[in-house]
Amino acid sequence: MQFNHEENGCWYIDFPNWPFDHHNLMMVAGADDLCAFMSDDNKTARVKVIPANKEENHPGYCKLIQKEHGLTTGSTYTVTGLEGFNRDIWLCPVTLFVLGEYPKYLYLKKIA
Repeated sequence: MQFNHEENGCWYIDFPNWPFDHHNLMMVAGADDLCAFMSDDNKTARVKVIPANKEENHPGYCKLIQKEHGLTTGSTYTVTGLEGFNRDIWLCPVTLFVLGEYPKYLYLKKIA
């Protein structure tokens, strides 16, 4: 997945076939901070994402653990294994469109 830091100063998921308003793709509530943290140039963040509903072992990946979720309210995750990043993030219901669900775990790894 790719995330872009646009001219308005906000981070957005790069989802070209999104059929709704662009502002729905904005990363907020910690997800924007995570994009900035995973970016080398503060313009683009590219990450490999592995969704899972049971805990798995993915060396080299940080782990996001779901704290709570609701169909229309999004999902809050605790980020672990990412030294220097110490906050929860919230993912909006667009996650359902992109991943088909709010996974119990998300494994992330920055890619070049």
